Amino acid sequence: MNDHSKQKSVNSRGSSIVGFGGVLAAAAALKKTTFGGGLERESLQVPASPSTPRYTEHHIPRDGVFLHVEDHGSGKPVLLLHGWPDSSYLWRNQIPFLVANGFRAIAPDQRGFGRSDRPEGVAAYSLQNAVADLVGILDALGIDAADIVAHDWGASVAWRTATAHSNRVRRLVVLSVPHPLAPYTLRQREMAWYQLFFQFEGIAEAWLQHDNWALFREMLRSNGDIDRYISDLSRPEALKASLNWYRANLAPRLPESPPKLPPVEAPTLGVWSSNDHYLDGERMKMSGQFVKARWRYEQIDDASHWIPLDAPDRLNQLLIEWLG
Repeated sequence: MNDHSKQKSVNSRGSSIVGFGGVLAAAAALKKTTFGGGLERESLQVPASPSTPRYTEHHIPRDGVFLHVEDHGSGKPVLLLHGWPDSSYLWRNQIPFLVANGFRAIAPDQRGFGRSDRPEGVAAYSLQNAVADLVGILDALGIDAADIVAHDWGASVAWRTATAHSNRVRRLVVLSVPHPLAPYTLRQREMAWYQLFFQFEGIAEAWLQHDNWALFREMLRSNGDIDRYISDLSRPEALKASLNWYRANLAPRLPESPPKLPPVEAPTLGVWSSNDHYLDGERMKMSGQFVKARWRYEQIDDASHWIPLDAPDRLNQLLIEWLG
């Protein structure tokens, strides 16, 4: 196991946990809960008060990988899935808003990112495993079905979950990434050059970190939480783990027939931003043809790929309209 998985605590048991309602450590209590097949989940719980919503951190095992999950508030569950190179911290502008509007906001660090484990091997990062992680989180928390809000790789996981486990998804909000069967455009192929670069194991890692992460900074164009990303990805094997998402799911292959996926049965909102330098909005627009239920497309102008950070108020408004 890597250095993170050896740590069977949440950010170490002696650390203080700062939540959205203020400093929570004084009221926190760590407990173990047994579920499904005798597996154990470690949870750091903070009781609710009039000024501080309920807050829990879970350390959930899923096929030998421990997933760190933040769990805020009460009410209808909504699962928030981040992408590359983020963590659950991406949703810091959405979580308090959702909780204040009566939702239970559940935000995992996906495998390889944040405080979750970084398993070895490219195959560990297949979308199949990521979808199983999502279902495992719902099972561990005793949730039959949830709304899902997802960005980047999280959106890819959400699309796949909505087709493979339609009974677990009530409503779907996908940011930036279109349905997997949306036809590729020439513009998308041009924009996706970095996906090929990421396939070169060792070389991509070296170039991204070279000269104080110069290429990484250039690629992100001053968008996102760059300094936080660099801090996270500088941990042992963290950058490699994050790039393994691309190697497991986007490696070059011979032409083949597209996968046969059932239509999405959950009402779906697709959101794209005009200053996204990595994904073509035309593919998001075309995603509606793969949704059997209600479909809505929204474009947010003057926002980069990182919609939750660049347009939090507009996104929050859309979430309440769609999920409320």
